[in-house]
Amino acid sequence: MAADRGSSHDSDLSEYREEPDLPDDRAAGQGRSVSVTAGTRRRTPPAGRHQAPARHAAPVRVAAKRRPAPSEPIPVPVKAPSGQKHRPIAKKRRRRRLILCLSLVFAVAAVFVLHNLLVFRVKDFQISSPAADRQVLSWKSAGGIEAYDIFDGDGELLAEVSAEDGPQYVVDGLKSATRYTYSISAVNSFFGKRLSRAVSCSAYTLPEAVSAMTALNSGTGVLLSWEDCGAGGYELEYADVSGEEKTLDAKASDAGGFSIPDLQEGAQYMFNIRSFIQDGDSRVYSGWTSSEPITAARAADMTGVRVDEPMVALTFDDGPDYEDCTERILAALKEYGGHATFFQIGIRSADLPEKLTDMLKAGHEIGCHTYDHAHYGDEVTPDDILSADDAIEQACGQRPTVFRSPGGMTTDLIRGVCVDEHMPIFYWSIDTEDWKSRNADSVCKAVMDHVKDGDIILMHNVYESTADAVERIVPFLAEKGYQMVTVSQLVQAKTGKPPVPGTQYITANITN
Repeated sequence: MAADRGSSHDSDLSEYREEPDLPDDRAAGQGRSVSVTAGTRRRTPPAGRHQAPARHAAPVRVAAKRRPAPSEPIPVPVKAPSGQKHRPIAKKRRRRRLILCLSLVFAVAAVFVLHNLLVFRVKDFQISSPAADRQVLSWKSAGGIEAYDIFDGDGELLAEVSAEDGPQYVVDGLKSATRYTYSISAVNSFFGKRLSRAVSCSAYTLPEAVSAMTALNSGTGVLLSWEDCGAGGYELEYADVSGEEKTLDAKASDAGGFSIPDLQEGAQYMFNIRSFIQDGDSRVYSGWTSSEPITAARAADMTGVRVDEPMVALTFDDGPDYEDCTERILAALKEYGGHATFFQIGIRSADLPEKLTDMLKAGHEIGCHTYDHAHYGDEVTPDDILSADDAIEQACGQRPTVFRSPGGMTTDLIRGVCVDEHMPIFYWSIDTEDWKSRNADSVCKAVMDHVKDGDIILMHNVYESTADAVERIVPFLAEKGYQMVTVSQLVQAKTGKPPVPGTQYITANITN
């Protein structure tokens, strides 16, 4: 039995078909894997009785791939020749580079052409650094511009400024407080001269600054005066010693005298002034005058003075006298309604205070002629003046308002002291030389033969011959229509403003 089974089994096994081994490449092409172990071969069992029962194990299903027919070629990947692997992509890249280079060249050429064919407008054209006689034109420079043409308000070519010299041009020799208009165009001459569209601007030159200002006490306030410089108006600024500041506007016509009321007499104030012109809703200002402390002095009392009629100023030095010359002169003036100025010596005033009091009561003006008339010119000291002022003030209660230098010799020192003392200085236009001739006829002739409107006449109230002459001169002047006024009234009437401290007057209109 055993042998039968063995032989039967062997015969049964012989029925299995042995499959030939496939080459590795064909096996790979068919997608099958071939496993060969020692002493065994994989065979395909025949269908039938030796198959495993279904109940013992589930059959394994293997998807069989189609085995190619012996005559069908097996596909083999074809390798591209060297250098031809990405030929289409390389062509596209070269085409893109070419297009990019051509675009760049075209752009550069377009910029160059536009840069030389188009001339753009000048930017930020303006007038800066204004002054009374000049204006500075400035603008923003641009590349590729060869020059700039500047035109005045009438369209006339004012200047051609090269690009190297720009972007600025100074216009000199202008009139103050005047509006000027300019226009500017950029110039390019690459294909012939071409101008850009013009750009315009305009501005005023500054008004002239006020050169000087004086301030005098006018009784109830301060009278300011200055030289009109042709501006549209003026702005005043002042502050007292407490530091309180105020600002006032004045018209151009106020230059001859602008009153600031309700200020404390004798107090020290700081005054400033600047001129302006109106430009629409805004103003164009000059610079301020230098600010200096000013103690307001008293302006001349012009009561009874007819400013449009002829007048002269009679002046008397060296008094008061110890005789009756001063009284006789005062009486002659009173009879004809005249007034005079007495430049008195300090030491005599201290001795004769009642005579100074009589002068003030009669409306005459008292001036200083130093303390003892002992020094002349450079020999005059500040004490010569200040001591005399103190003596006169002590004698009559009022400090001198004007000054005359001994012998008419005025120095810078004298001017400086007089500025501090708020005293104008007075010379003369007619010298009677009464001190020399001591003759009434000679004195009368000097006046009657030469007198004219605005004269300042020099005499002395210490000689009897002078008193005799005055008693004849006063009626003569009155008959000729001359008003007899003080030196301060004379200057204020003829110039429209009070005399300036430290300034020496020869006549009402002539100073040195």
